[in-house]
Amino acid sequence: MHEIKNYGMHRHFTDFSSVLLFGGGVKKGYAHGETSQERPLTCLTPSVSISDLHATLYHAMGIPPDQAYEVEKRPFFVTKDGHGKPLASLFV
Repeated sequence: MHEIKNYGMHRHFTDFSSVLLFGGGVKKGYAHGETSQERPLTCLTPSVSISDLHATLYHAMGIPPDQAYEVEKRPFFVTKDGHGKPLASLFV
């Protein structure tokens, strides 16, 4: 560490996490979102929900996010209650 302000960076990503996607029509070299430059490194752009992330992954595989299977006579959606929206900006 060259500067004391970087010491103890083990808690530096408390507001977000990262996901690496490739293939399935995802843009090459695209970074979605932005974080602040100084601790606590919070999100500066709207965050992506887990349902939207799942919908994006399923979209890349050709599965609609509102796809449901019946398990014990109850619908089981691939995203939470089938409400996830794929991030169109990630695809070519």
